[in-house]
Amino acid sequence: MSRSTYRTELEIISDILKVISEAGVNGRYITNIVRDANLSHSGALDKLKKLIKEGILATSEGERKKVFVITEDGIKFYQVLRNFQELACQIRVRPIADRNGLSNNK
Repeated sequence: MSRSTYRTELEIISDILKVISEAGVNGRYITNIVRDANLSHSGALDKLKKLIKEGILATSEGERKKVFVITEDGIKFYQVLRNFQELACQIRVRPIADRNGLSNNK
């Protein structure tokens, strides 16, 4: 029987920022973010709202939908986050446990 490992909130945010930053100045639609970051639509919207509130992301209007773009502060944050994740990987720790204090080993 295999054990399933859930992503931490920080890992999910990192995945979202990766997807959006790879699009450059064009940004990404929610459907692309959901697919490429492997999230539910409601889960993605929840995280996107948090990132917008903190100034990490911004929105603009695309042809028919809202486009999510990474801000300058978001780029800086994502660089620091990637460096932290690399260091955590080198010393073989999971970056952050979930908020409920539950073990990530289920």
